[in-house]
Amino acid sequence: MKTEQPQRSLQRRVFTVFGSLTLALCLVYTGIGILAAYVIEDQLLDNLISDEARYIEQQFHTRGTLPAPRLPNFSLYASTDDAPDNFQVALADGRKSAELFVSGEQHYHLRRLELDGWPVLAADVGNLLTVSRQSGRLVWLLLAVLLTTTALALWLAHRLATRTIRPLLGLAREVEQQHNDRQPVLLSATGNQDEIGFLARTLERSLNQLQQAQQREAEFTRDVSHELRTGLAIATNTIALSRQRELQDSEKKELWSTLTAMERTVTTLLALARAESIERSAFDLRPLLEERLLARREIAAGENFQLDLALPEKLPVNGNPRLTGLLLDILLDNAIRHAAGPALKIHTSGSGLSFINPARENTDTENLFHAGTRRPGSDGLGQGLYLASRILNAQGWGYGANCEEQLFSISIYPA
Repeated sequence: MKTEQPQRSLQRRVFTVFGSLTLALCLVYTGIGILAAYVIEDQLLDNLISDEARYIEQQFHTRGTLPAPRLPNFSLYASTDDAPDNFQVALADGRKSAELFVSGEQHYHLRRLELDGWPVLAADVGNLLTVSRQSGRLVWLLLAVLLTTTALALWLAHRLATRTIRPLLGLAREVEQQHNDRQPVLLSATGNQDEIGFLARTLERSLNQLQQAQQREAEFTRDVSHELRTGLAIATNTIALSRQRELQDSEKKELWSTLTAMERTVTTLLALARAESIERSAFDLRPLLEERLLARREIAAGENFQLDLALPEKLPVNGNPRLTGLLLDILLDNAIRHAAGPALKIHTSGSGLSFINPARENTDTENLFHAGTRRPGSDGLGQGLYLASRILNAQGWGYGANCEEQLFSISIYPA
């Protein structure tokens, strides 16, 4: 059967998400680094100018005259009108500070002092613009760091995506490779004590339950079509004869027996088809056996039927009580209807429980539990012991049959 291949790889999508996030973070932090460098440079220059402005204002208040700037490349103009025209334009509209770019590498920071005449302090900071001067090298350095960091981060993202998704991909491959050959589904990740292990155990349990349900459905359909066909044919022919003449007692008995067998067959097959009927638990077999014995009119009357019970007080077994009740009904019906005389002995031997009744002759029991197999002289449909074997197999119980010295026995071995 052709399996459907996924159109999009989960691992590729996880790597794309991680990789994109990593690349975005690298770009954001690179931009923050560049912006921080320029902000620190501007703040440093502003601190230098502010410190020089405070010195000039203090000297003016102390001496009454404007001192010369202490730092090189600093110029002091006694009033705004004495400053160059481009300085005046930059400080127009009452601005107290400004930046001015001129030709070449000159770059001025201007500060208007709050003194008489509004002196102007101009600082040529072109040679102090380290970030701007080194921008070319800085760009290459940041680019190299960005590429290296991105490559490392993408590699880590790939490793992370691979390590995170690999167990899930392995689980998906295992599920995809499972074949419908009635073999139990076994997934290797069920031993993991994490979310993948929980998912694997859930999938394994669900797939096995689905497989068992499909198998029970197939067996039910096969058995119904096979096991009821003979009974329906006999019932139909008998009813057709009743339209022409009165049925004889033997024919009525055969019709009743056929319908009873069909009812039992349907009941058993429906029980086997239900999932809840396969659930097993520990229970005492003896009370259930006594209940089914008392439900038999031949045994309950006790007049012409010899019943010999040799059982312990308790028979603890592990199985399904409903299926076990149907099994006991089949075995008791088989012993009562097909025995050579009205006698039945039930006893335990080791771990087995045996049902023994007299037989007319010794018969071969090799294929006795196969569908349609009947003992010589039997008027049944050959379904009873076959259904019994189905119930025994469903519960994991052993069984066997023996016929010697004109005694027929069926032994079951509960788990």
